[in-house]
Amino acid sequence: MRFGLALPLAASLLGSTGLLGVRMAGAEEATGFHGYLAVGGAFAPGYEGSRDYHAVPFAAGRLSYDSYYFEALGPKLRANVLPSFGAGFAIEAGPSAAYRFKRTNVKDARIDALREIDNSLAAGGFVKVATRGILQKSDELSFEVEALIGVGEHKSGTTVSFGPSYSFSPLDRTRFGFKALATYADDQYNQTYFGIDADNARRSGFATYDAKAGIKDVSFSTTLSYALTKQWAVTGTVGVKRLMGDAADSPIVKDAGSPTQGFFSTGVVYRF
Repeated sequence: MRFGLALPLAASLLGSTGLLGVRMAGAEEATGFHGYLAVGGAFAPGYEGSRDYHAVPFAAGRLSYDSYYFEALGPKLRANVLPSFGAGFAIEAGPSAAYRFKRTNVKDARIDALREIDNSLAAGGFVKVATRGILQKSDELSFEVEALIGVGEHKSGTTVSFGPSYSFSPLDRTRFGFKALATYADDQYNQTYFGIDADNARRSGFATYDAKAGIKDVSFSTTLSYALTKQWAVTGTVGVKRLMGDAADSPIVKDAGSPTQGFFSTGVVYRF
């Protein structure tokens, strides 16, 4: 049985919708060098399509200079190198990269019999457009798109994630937000993580399965943060992710896992 922390999926979930999915409650716009550090824990599946959940640690951080920043969210990196403002909108754009992990914490014997998926790298970029002051002075509505392409020796395909988010402050020191996200995956990605070739069929007893490109998943999460001081805050997120299309129909998910996966995170954020 292959064991390890369930960090891969937790990081992908939390990096897009979790611990730092909305601006910290009580935070004001800063200039010069500033940023944050965050540590926390999550309860999430060990891999896409798993029905087994595990508690895992999570860490993140950002270093900014004015509107430029470099951010690390678990095994995912992002840099805003093209900030721009105008006509009531702010735009963030730049390179991004992610480390894609093999399956961990595998408990089903059939999935454990499959060939291991190699750890791999993915690189690409993102664009985020945001506007504020829609219903209240401090609220924020944004839409972002991020594309990641497998690179290096073990290429694992391309994904494109996109969706809106909205956050506001219902009470002093409190910030509430939600985010919806959909992810498109190409043939190579879906076949890597959800397909079953003839060799894997012999190993596992699953039928052969050719996973084609399409919308891989949709997710929704809500985040609540509370500022204890100007520097410290506590935050928590709860959400759900639903696999779609060929990913959901894979025997790895349909026969030995679950297409619906929940997640929960909580943590402490220090802002400097």
